[in-house]
Amino acid sequence: MSGPAGVPRARWQRKAFLAMLVLVAMAAGGVALARRVPAWWSPPARDAAGALDTARALEQGIASETTRVRGPGAQAWRVRVRAADVNAWLGARLPQWLEHDRSLPWPEGVKAVQLAADAEGFALAADWNGFVLVTRWTIDAGEGGAAATLRAAGTSVGSLPVPFAGSVGGWFVPELARPLPLETRLGDGRTLRVTGAEFLAGEAILDCETVAGAR
Repeated sequence: MSGPAGVPRARWQRKAFLAMLVLVAMAAGGVALARRVPAWWSPPARDAAGALDTARALEQGIASETTRVRGPGAQAWRVRVRAADVNAWLGARLPQWLEHDRSLPWPEGVKAVQLAADAEGFALAADWNGFVLVTRWTIDAGEGGAAATLRAAGTSVGSLPVPFAGSVGGWFVPELARPLPLETRLGDGRTLRVTGAEFLAGEAILDCETVAGAR
């Protein structure tokens, strides 16, 4: 008796068995990669010592820098943002914001979020039902006075790369599913924009500009 296309049954069975072993090995390898979290993954605890004070200081610092009156015309300035401070905010203050305002976007099943920065940019990781989803981001400098652009540069589940680079960010904020210009109008009518960024281990230095009204 023969298998497909006249192949002897024993040979066909061996080939089918080997193909099944390959598929099982590939599936097992994919699961193993998906379960392998980044070495830096250690989501901040809500009750970590000093986290709430650090988070509030970050909020106050950002509010102070963004609303400061810097003189007429376009005023350039720089600000240093530490990943450790952002993670303190993600652990201690973000849950308070979500509890206070239920309309804020937050996907079901996400239990923790963490940010990491290195010389290539930064990564945002989220624990979703036991899997750690990681999206890397870059900031492309603006040209001719335009705002810099935040862009997703790759997504993985654990250490398993996946093709939907912007989907994790867009899952939280729809605008992050595509390149996002980094500018906003302030309450007094001025425009604040990020024009560039320098990334280091554990921090970012942002080049910013405040202008009177939209340019």
